[in-house]
Amino acid sequence: MGEIISIENDKFKMKEGIRKLRIALFVGNIIAVIPVFLIALFNVPAADDFSMAFEVHEAFLESGSVFAAIFKGIYMGYWYYMNWTGYFFSDALTALAPSVFHESLYFLGTFGILIMFSFGFWFFMRQLLTKTLRLGNDITGCITSITYAILLHTLPVNARCESFFWYSGAINYMFMFSLSLLWLGLMIKLATDVDTKLYAKLLISLLGFLLGGANYMTALSMAIISACILFIAVYYSVFDGADADRKFNMSRYKLTAICLKLSSVRKLVMPSIFMIVGFICSVVAPGNSVRSKETFFGPVKTVLISIYYTLERMFGEWLTFPVMFMLALLVPFLWKAAGKIRKFYKFEHPVLFGAFAILLASANITPPLYATGNIIAGRIQGIYYMQGMLLLILLVGYLCGWVRVHVKVSSFKDFQGVYVFVTLIFVVGSCFAIKADPHVYTGTSAVYDLATGKAGTYKAEFKERLKVLKDDSVKDVKLKPYSVKPELLYFSDITDDASDWLNNAVAEYYHKDSVVLDKKN
Repeated sequence: MGEIISIENDKFKMKEGIRKLRIALFVGNIIAVIPVFLIALFNVPAADDFSMAFEVHEAFLESGSVFAAIFKGIYMGYWYYMNWTGYFFSDALTALAPSVFHESLYFLGTFGILIMFSFGFWFFMRQLLTKTLRLGNDITGCITSITYAILLHTLPVNARCESFFWYSGAINYMFMFSLSLLWLGLMIKLATDVDTKLYAKLLISLLGFLLGGANYMTALSMAIISACILFIAVYYSVFDGADADRKFNMSRYKLTAICLKLSSVRKLVMPSIFMIVGFICSVVAPGNSVRSKETFFGPVKTVLISIYYTLERMFGEWLTFPVMFMLALLVPFLWKAAGKIRKFYKFEHPVLFGAFAILLASANITPPLYATGNIIAGRIQGIYYMQGMLLLILLVGYLCGWVRVHVKVSSFKDFQGVYVFVTLIFVVGSCFAIKADPHVYTGTSAVYDLATGKAGTYKAEFKERLKVLKDDSVKDVKLKPYSVKPELLYFSDITDDASDWLNNAVAEYYHKDSVVLDKKN
């Protein structure tokens, strides 16, 4: 009897420990993301924020109406669809930069993208881990918090500005990726809810269609997932519905029954079709033929290069010191989760799951490689990294489950000593890394540029420029170069060449005859 009480006490202490750790990780993420929000207050428009938002800005200046500007933005989505790209949804949002109403509102772009990323990621993980895989809130919270830190704070340095701070790039890529996570979470919720309202299905379908008009990286990935859903629906429709559900509800396939039983899959058919239709509409856009009349690589070569790049990065370049140790901190929770899941799912296909994860991550970069032959742009690197790392973490979790089926481990507490040691090494190592390079994490990069005054100086110098740009008596403008270039905020600037496209865009935006950078001052 005493042994039973002791075991129960150990389990209770373990649950309490995990609950406290979940709270600590959540609070830690809140603290770490605050500087990222704060530095956004010092952000200023750049590059396409002037060119792509020009028409909406003009509409607002002429009418003074926010609604007129919004309608103009919707029209610009159509115009770009016909004349430049197929991104009918993201281009409309790109034209609606907050700075068109006033430059001081530019920070709202970063706020909106960060909030959408945080909420979309949290909602997806909650639907996947809590609702579908039946993990408790504590395990789900720990996995979600550590994964969130990996995705946001270890994002490659060259991807951070374009992913969250440069509005035109961030709204087109990171916002759409974040929205796709929300959509996937809604799809899971739709499949697992017993009672689903028709209007909810219609709204999810509409969102799927709009995501088909997002950047091709996100749209293609979602189209592939939608195609898989339709394949499953068609495949199992050859069985009698009741017979198919009966087979899926066998104890061994309980997890499959939750995710893939015929009645659940049928709920997802309409949103999946809408998503694919939106993607097709984007691909056949007249503007695509205008923008690029020839591709860089052939289809087969593009796919092979995509797979090579993904293997190189997913299992090499992306596994930096911070990522390795965060993954080490994540593994015990994935292991614990796998122990719960193995009661109703046997993790029998690690090779197939691994292949799917790698191929889906590879599909993310196939469109830019096919069109341009490179993935250099930070906005591309940003969502490529996030999708690839998220799939890698899911793969690690699957492998943990596969190992747990074959290797018996009695208790989660076997990891506790190792976990404390790894945490200590990570904290100490991070302190040394931050001292050597303050930009090693997104949050510490924000703190550094705030503390050194770079962010404040950058914003102050932009305000000085605005005084000249908004002075109607000055038609030929000469601007001083920025004396600082904060890591997270600076994307690009005008040049000393008045014929440069960006110089022309800024001149047109502020109704000037010319705008140049005066490097002599």
